[in-house]
Amino acid sequence: MFADRSVASHTMLAVEDPVVERRIGPITIGLLAVRVAVVVVTVQIGSHRPLTDDLSRFHEIAVAPGMPYRTFPVEYMPGEVLFVDTVGTADPAALAMRVAIVAFLADIATWAAVRSGWGSRAAERYLWMGAPLLVFIYTRFDLVPVALAAWGGALVVRQAQRAGGLSLATAVLAKVWPVVILPALIVVRARRALVWTIVSTLVGFLAWVAYAGVADVWDVLTFRHAAGWGVESLVGTVTWIVTDGPIWLEAGAPRIGSVPPWSTAGLTIALMVLLVLIWTTADRRRRGAFGAAAVAAVGALLVCSPLISLQYAAWLLPWGAVAWIEGDRSVATSVLGVEILTAALFMVYDPDRAGLAQALLLARNALLVALPLIWLLPQRVHAGAAEP
Repeated sequence: MFADRSVASHTMLAVEDPVVERRIGPITIGLLAVRVAVVVVTVQIGSHRPLTDDLSRFHEIAVAPGMPYRTFPVEYMPGEVLFVDTVGTADPAALAMRVAIVAFLADIATWAAVRSGWGSRAAERYLWMGAPLLVFIYTRFDLVPVALAAWGGALVVRQAQRAGGLSLATAVLAKVWPVVILPALIVVRARRALVWTIVSTLVGFLAWVAYAGVADVWDVLTFRHAAGWGVESLVGTVTWIVTDGPIWLEAGAPRIGSVPPWSTAGLTIALMVLLVLIWTTADRRRRGAFGAAAVAAVGALLVCSPLISLQYAAWLLPWGAVAWIEGDRSVATSVLGVEILTAALFMVYDPDRAGLAQALLLARNALLVALPLIWLLPQRVHAGAAEP
C-alpha cells in the first residue's frame, strides 16, 4: 500500500526551497501584536466577569478535594488534567489569567512550529487563519495540544524524528485527536518517529490506566458516559433543527437527543474508512502529509464525532496553513471558512436567536464535511498552483 521512499523526498515538498525564510515581515509583526493585545484584554475581562464553561470546569477540578480520577471522575485526558493541576487555583481571576497566558504562549509556539517546519509564508497564513478564533480561544486549553502536534510534525519535517515522535505522543495524551494525523509518519517514511510516538503513547496510556483504573479511563473515553448528541455536531445540529429541542447541559456540553450504540459503531467504521482513504491518497500523491491530508483527517474525525465544541476548530489551523502554501487552496479556504463561522457562532449563540445559530452551524458543518471530500477528489479539482 505504501511504497518505500525516504523522508527527505516527502518533506522537501513542505519546506521552503532552498532554505526556510527566517525574516519576520511587518504583517507578521502586526498579527503577533494583535495577539498580545487580545491576551491583555482577555486577562482584563477574566478578572471582572464570571468564568466561561471551560474555565468553570477547570475551577471545579482545581478546588475539588482529593485526586482527579481516583477521588472524583473527570472527562479530560491526563495531559489536560496535568494542565488544570498546574494552572488551577481557587481564585477565578487568577485562573482565567493563567489559562489565557498559557493559551497565548501555545498560539505563539504553534506559529513558531509552522515557521520552523514549513517557512514564514505558512506561519503567516497560520496567524491569519487563527485570527477569527481570537474572540474566545484564549479561554480554552485546545491550543496546547495543537502546539504539541504542530511541533511534532515540524520536527519530523526537519528530520528530528525522536523529538517529533515524543511531541506527537504528548499531544495524543493531552487530547486524543492528534492520533488521526499519525499516519502522516508512514506517508513521509518517518519510521523512527512512528515508533517513538507509538511506544511513548503506550507507556503513557498504561501509566494512566495503572494510576486511574480502567473504569476512570473509560469515563474519559466516553466523556463521562454522555448520552446525547452535541448540538454542534453534524447529527446534533440536524436534530436541533428538526425537533427544536430540548437542549440540556451534559458533561460540560449542550446536548440533544440520544446517541444509540449502533450509531457509535457506524460512525467509528465510517471514520476508519475515511482515514484509510485519506492517507492512502496522500501516499499516492506524495504530498500533503502535514497539510491538506491532515486537514482532511481532522475534518473526518469532527464529522464522525457525536460531539463538536467551538474550540475544536483550532485543531485544523496549522495543517490548513501548510495546505495553503502547498497549493491546496480549496482545502485551506474551507479551513478559513470554518474558523470565521466558528467565531460568528461564538458571538451569536443565544437561545433567543436559534435560527441564526442553526444556519451558521449548518454552514460550518457543511464545510467540515467538505474537508475530507475535497482532498479525496482528483487533484485538479482542488489543488491550485503553489505560491511563488
